[in-house]
Amino acid sequence: MRFHALIHSGNNMFRQDKVFVGVLTGLLYPVISFIIFYEIKSLLLEKNMIPDGAFKLQFLCIISVVTNVIPAGSYSKAKKDQALKGIAGITLLLVAGIIIYFYKGLVAN
Repeated sequence: MRFHALIHSGNNMFRQDKVFVGVLTGLLYPVISFIIFYEIKSLLLEKNMIPDGAFKLQFLCIISVVTNVIPAGSYSKAKKDQALKGIAGITLLLVAGIIIYFYKGLVAN
């Protein structure tokens, strides 16, 4: 089956109810959103629309992880519980990683 036919036939990997799909989705959303938010921040700094230090790295990381609410809501509505477990698990790991990485900055401020 050709790739184009796979897309239109509905055999999409992200429609499956598997933990691995949830983990993959839970990683892709924050990474892609972080890149988008970071580029928007760079563009706004370049155009002098925001002051230097307006969006710290901690803020961008936290907002990026929060974007996991979008696929989680979608999987919840579709009753895909295994994929939802994958998203929840990877989100908790990402939040723990952010807390560990920025611990000194979070406690000092």
